[in-house]
Amino acid sequence: MNKKNPILKSAVLLTLAGLLGKVIGFYNKIFLASLIGAEGIGIYQMVFPLYVLCVSLASSGIQTAISRFTAQKLSTGDARGARNLLYTGLMMAVSLASLIALLLYLFSEPITRLVFQEPRCLLLLQMMAAAIPFEAIHSCITGYYLGQKKAAFPAFSGLLEQLVRVLSILLLSLILIQKGIAPSPLLAAAGLLIAEIFVSVFSITCITFSRSESSGPTAFRARDSFHPNLRLIGSMALPISGNRLCLNLFQSAEAILIPLKLQTYYGNSTAALSSYGILTGMVLPLILFPSAITGSLSLILLPSISEAKAQKKDKKIAATIQATLHFCLLMGIGFTAGFLLFGRQAGMLLYHNETVGDYVLALAWICPFLYLTTTLSGILHGLGKSTAIFVHNMAGLLIRLFFVFCSIPTQGIRGYLFSLLLSQIVIALLGILTLRHCIPFSFSAVDSILKPFFSCAIATGILRFLQCLLPVLKSEQNWIAFLLSGGIWGCCFLLFGGRFFARGAGGGGTVL
Repeated sequence: MNKKNPILKSAVLLTLAGLLGKVIGFYNKIFLASLIGAEGIGIYQMVFPLYVLCVSLASSGIQTAISRFTAQKLSTGDARGARNLLYTGLMMAVSLASLIALLLYLFSEPITRLVFQEPRCLLLLQMMAAAIPFEAIHSCITGYYLGQKKAAFPAFSGLLEQLVRVLSILLLSLILIQKGIAPSPLLAAAGLLIAEIFVSVFSITCITFSRSESSGPTAFRARDSFHPNLRLIGSMALPISGNRLCLNLFQSAEAILIPLKLQTYYGNSTAALSSYGILTGMVLPLILFPSAITGSLSLILLPSISEAKAQKKDKKIAATIQATLHFCLLMGIGFTAGFLLFGRQAGMLLYHNETVGDYVLALAWICPFLYLTTTLSGILHGLGKSTAIFVHNMAGLLIRLFFVFCSIPTQGIRGYLFSLLLSQIVIALLGILTLRHCIPFSFSAVDSILKPFFSCAIATGILRFLQCLLPVLKSEQNWIAFLLSGGIWGCCFLLFGGRFFARGAGGGGTVL
């Protein structure tokens, strides 16, 4: 693989920044948990899906369109056209985001009273509404740089956003504590708003002073390209936004219904919100930590696959799909084993909560399918299969909603954990079948499934042998023992699994 390949460099850069951002986000979750408790996190997580819904409606489809069409324009040497496309997308996204934010703010009281049925959600909702236009600016400019296969801006701006959010929450909490005011979930929303404002200003500054062939006053005055760009972006953004609107509506309903159904199981709202807060605010961030790698890969794959499709390089697309599946399964199986071995210990060391470890053990099996669906989404978007992605995600959502109604009232949160696993299995399988229909590719179960399991078994055997020789490695309440054990196991897995990956994905050139 060419070391000068900008796509590979972009993927590595995004991954490193994403992992560092996840570490910072972890600190934020742990700090918030100590400040506002599991119930406070549960309240915040009830409102957050509605914020995601509004953001998706305002900018996610436009960001995807900007990324894809920027890559296509640059492949023909039209740098000025790519810049004009960005300006059109920004105007569309900011206008729509401002309207959505205003409506959300005006109707926040009836939404809180009728939907959330929790008065503490009101100020959270109003503060999050103010963040929507700023997030839209950041999203569009990120899409433009991803379309150029320049990962420095998305990587640094995402990291900067996390840093500003954590620092804001830290400073605000110190001010509140000094004044004798108990921290509330509003603290998390304030950190979100401050971070979005800061990063949007940073994004505008970067795009204004960026040196490019398309810079200069002529780019701003290219009014003749506005309407064609409007139609071009709309042709892709409208179906994507419509699909995501439906999905996020169901996801928001899911986030609201879970605490309500948990109240039926536990008999009180405090236990229900605490259980929901532990799952969404503590356990899922741990399980999703490795997704910084697959998320970065998905962002890079979208414009790369789109460009390869425009150039009719089906063999390279097929080889890339094969290597991606192989990598995601290797990674997913490895982290499944890692969470099964160290999940309970991680829960106690990070959150001092046994329930976190129990949930991590139950969700560990989701990793291969979860990481697969992330990257498959990027490939399918690059192939223009947005409708297929919508159908797959809707199928997974309907499965989860079925369990919300039928399983949570009798089995509690464990019924929902099973639905998460089942839905991700269905989404991953549907994604693979759709890709096989579009682009024929080869797949080896021995290389992609059996060999990673074999690598896990070897790594675990070596660790158990060393723990017998050095009993100190068995200590469950010791950070040093935890890091040493995890490091030994991870190095052994990478040693054997890396060899298998190189052999299994070695055939043919790829888009990467």
